[in-house]
Order: sequence, then structure tokens, then C-alpha cells
Amino acid sequence: MASITNLGSTTGLPLEKILTDLQAAEDKRLSIYSTRQASYEARVSAFGQVQSAVEALQKAAEALGKSSTLDAVKSTVTGDGLTVTIGENGATMGEYSINVNKLATAQTLQSGVVADRKAANGASGSFEIELVNGDKRTINLTDTSLDGIAKAINSDDKAGVRATIITNGDGASYLMLSAKDTGEKAAVKSVTVAGSSDLKNILNYNTDPADTSTKLKQQTAAVDAEIEINGIAVKSGSNNISTAIDGITLNLTAKTEDGKPITVKLSSDTAVASKAVGDFVNAYNALQNTITKLTAFDVAAQTNQALTGDGTTRSIQSAMSNALQAFTTDGTVRSLADLGISTDPKSGQLKLDQAKLDKALAANPADVKQLMTSPDGLAAKFAAATKNVLGDNGSIKASKDGLTKSIEDVKEQLDRAKTSSAAQMAQMRAQFVALDKFVSQQTVTANYLTQQFAALAKSK
Repeated sequence: MASITNLGSTTGLPLEKILTDLQAAEDKRLSIYSTRQASYEARVSAFGQVQSAVEALQKAAEALGKSSTLDAVKSTVTGDGLTVTIGENGATMGEYSINVNKLATAQTLQSGVVADRKAANGASGSFEIELVNGDKRTINLTDTSLDGIAKAINSDDKAGVRATIITNGDGASYLMLSAKDTGEKAAVKSVTVAGSSDLKNILNYNTDPADTSTKLKQQTAAVDAEIEINGIAVKSGSNNISTAIDGITLNLTAKTEDGKPITVKLSSDTAVASKAVGDFVNAYNALQNTITKLTAFDVAAQTNQALTGDGTTRSIQSAMSNALQAFTTDGTVRSLADLGISTDPKSGQLKLDQAKLDKALAANPADVKQLMTSPDGLAAKFAAATKNVLGDNGSIKASKDGLTKSIEDVKEQLDRAKTSSAAQMAQMRAQFVALDKFVSQQTVTANYLTQQFAALAKSK
């Protein structure tokens, strides 16, 4: 029903004000649902913050359980001719004298001159590329021009070669084939053409010297890399050799000078483990800060935060604290305290004595590894603790799911309450309109009668 803004104006009754006051009371009653919904949503958001902090802590604890962290090595290369890449799983300490005798190169083949790169060389055709390693690939041609041949080769990722076209100053062109990989086994053994003689005159190739049909000529021979490691000969089809020394890749860049071998030294890199411990401490403290902020109670203002008094959050905090009780029964480093990690009893924050940590890493690396990776070690304890918090069966998801259901319920309650309130107010307004009309009519009647009585009195 449309609002009657002047309700009661003709009768002098405060009907509009009464309705306004009633509507304000209804709005206040309905705001309880909105407030409750906002509270649930704030708690969902707060749990999201806790989850992010727990995930960061989980990642930091996982790093402390990895060999690549605790057994990290660093490489020192003296001399020119190679660089070293250490693998994800680390490497073993050692020292090596290396000579680079040959670098691996890729084979290149070149066709004879072709007057017009766009002219067809037969209506159609195909050719098979066979590599020294036995790989074979057939290329079918619909465009037999030099441009078409190059396009067809480069469109096939398994062809084993790449194609380019070189054009001289007179406008004549040459097809250049380059092996995709370096080394002898990646070289082209043969190219066998099915098609016109023009096509064969461009592409036919065979490593057999007796084969006179060969038209492609080798410009650069495929060569394997050859190095010596502590006097042991190593041959590789690639300049990136990852199988010679466990855990590292030798990236060859140049031949070494005679009598000037390269020295590669792999030594312990405690800085990696030190940083990982520091990252763990920071992640743990960040979680504590997040929980403290979200569960705080302002005594002066008498105000709560989103998770003040929440049992799930308290259990998470307790679980993480309990996980710190990692220990071993052997060695010099048996607990986190031996690593320089202590807990502030007031704040629950971790403190790190960097000097004590560095000393333990340098003097007792095996003990440190045992403390971190044993069944009762730090990584295992935090893996179990965080698993109970995170994931589909974790406490955070259970809490968030419950809150989401509560949000849906309160939204339904609000919708029903709004519908009921609107109906009641509409009914009230209709009744007030009827009352206003009735009083107005009675007033008119009363005025009429008053006038009639007055007229009668004057006529006597």
C-alpha cells in the first residue's frame, strides 16, 4: 500500500508519528538478525586469517624436515669453463678437479641453392627424418616450397630438427636444418624423401658416404662434450651434465686451458638451515600474534574481537605449543633449547639465540638433523599438529562450515521476520487510514449538526 504522508493531518491525530515510532521499533528488532549475521561473517574472516598463519607455519616446519635444507651445500668454482647447479635434494661435500676438453655441439645441415623459396617442388610429398638415436619422424607436405618445408618441420615438435631459410644477396635461398639437441645421438642419420625429384634434390640425406643421392650437406658436425673429473673421462651429449657427480649439474661454457683445470668445491652451507630455523620462528610468532589479536578483550571498552573466547582457536594455540616439545635422546642437540630457541612465558612468542644456533649447526649438524627429522622431531610433530587444523577434516574447516550454516539460517530468519514485519506494518497503516477516515467523517457530521443546531436556535 502506498504511504499516506499526511495521515492524521485532517483529524489532528498523531497517526503518522505513531506509525513511524512503530517502524523504528521493528527496525531495531530486525537489526538483531543483521548484527548476528555480521558477527558470524567476522568470525569466518577471522578463521581465514588463522588458517593462513597456520599454513605458513606448516610450510616453514616442512622445510626443516628436508635434506635440501639440513644437508645443504654450496659450490665454489675456481677457474673458467663451467658453472655448478645444486639439485633440489642437495649434494655431498667434496672437491673435484675438472678439465673441459670438448663442448657439445649440434649438427647443422644445408641444402643446395633454391632460386625461388616460394616455388613448389612437386605437387605434394613427404620425408622421414631419422636420428642417430633411432628416433624417426615423417613430415607430410601440402606446400612443397622452401617456405612450406620449413613451416612443416617447425610445426612438428617431434621432428628432432629446426628449419631456417637463408637468402643470399642475389635472392637465392638455402634450407638450413639444425638438430634440436647437442651431441652425436641427436644428429640426423638420414632424410628419406617420397615425392618429386625436385623435392629429393633439396632434402635427401644419408651419412653413408657411398650414397650419392645425398643433397643436404653437413655444415657443422655433432660433437659430444668430453670432460675429465679427477682424471676420469666423462662423455655427454649435452653441455649440462647432471649424471657425473651426484646432486649437481655441471654447466659447461668453455674449454679449459691446458694445465689449468677447474676446481669445484662442495662445502656445507649452514646458512640455508639457519634461515629455515629463523623462518620457522617468525612463522610461529606470526601465528601467535594473529591469534592474540583475534581473541583479545578490551577491558576498558568492554569489547570483544571476532574470536574472543573461541574454543577452536584456543585448541589450535595449544596444539602448536605442544608441538614445540620435540626431542631426541642421543647427541648434544636434544631439544629446541639446545638450538637457541626458547619460549617467552608471558607472550608465548619464540626467541632465537642466533649465535647458539649457528654454533650448533656448525659443530653438530647430524644432531640438528636428528632433532628435526626423527619420528619425535620438530617436522613430524608440526606435520601432525597442522594436519589436525587444516584440510577437509581440520578444525578450522569444521568451524567455518558451522558458521556458514549459521549465516544461512540467520538470513532465512531475517527474511521471514522482514516479511512478517512488513505485513504487520501494512495492516497497521490500513487500520490507521480507516481510523483517520472515520474520525474525519465523524468530525464533518459533528460540524454539520453543530451548524444545524445553531441555525435552529437563531430561528426561535
